[in-house]
Amino acid sequence: MGLGIGLVLLSALLWLERDPEAGRAEALVQDLHRLEPMLARLKQGETPDAAMLAQSKDTALAPLVVALADAHRQRQQALRAYQAQIESVGLGDWLTPENLASADGRQRIRQRLVQLEVALEALMRQDGDVQSRLDESVARWLQDSPSQWGSEPWRRDLLAASAGAAQVMSRFFGVERDLVARVRDLLTHLDGIADSVALENGEQQELVFAREADLERYRDTLMKLGELGRREADLLAQAQQVGGQHARRVGDLLLASRAQNP
Repeated sequence: MGLGIGLVLLSALLWLERDPEAGRAEALVQDLHRLEPMLARLKQGETPDAAMLAQSKDTALAPLVVALADAHRQRQQALRAYQAQIESVGLGDWLTPENLASADGRQRIRQRLVQLEVALEALMRQDGDVQSRLDESVARWLQDSPSQWGSEPWRRDLLAASAGAAQVMSRFFGVERDLVARVRDLLTHLDGIADSVALENGEQQELVFAREADLERYRDTLMKLGELGRREADLLAQAQQVGGQHARRVGDLLLASRAQNP
């Protein structure tokens, strides 16, 4: 009798040891099935809103959804603040022939470049912090999720799901740095040929160069600045959508894991 009771107790203890993990896995499966409409919205590129946060509250997916929502909100706030500073500086309004033709005008432009660089450095730091917190949150969610949940490649894919968003932000930062560098290079060149360039006041002010090579360099710089301006606008639009890009990838992966664990 004692042996039988001991075996029963041992069996119960072994079951209790396994049960928490199995219970969490079962709860995750149930949450994924119940939240399938929300996951479908994520897969369509919708960033988590108040309704999604409410739907996922107190579920196994809540920390992941909150992390996505926080990263999107913080990035949007940082981008809006940066745009406001760009508009306040108004660099394009200062790149006039009149300012480019004089040392004082070029110095005023340089002051605007410094303001833009400070704003860009702040944006890059903020975005780096957002990305780090997001990556840490996803890694923590995976660590806390049932160990048998998802294959190793699936877990790596979820960790890397924000890589596309980070790449878009990196390209945007690169264009912003290139814009500043090209304007500064133009100012330095004009400083070096100050005696060979003059302002002509006609129907429209324009710079007149003594050497054709300087005129060609000036025109080439303006053309490249125009190209960079178009790339900047395109990448800014993409940067504003990186939250949806990440949500789309996460939704796709979660739906795939639900299908693999019916």
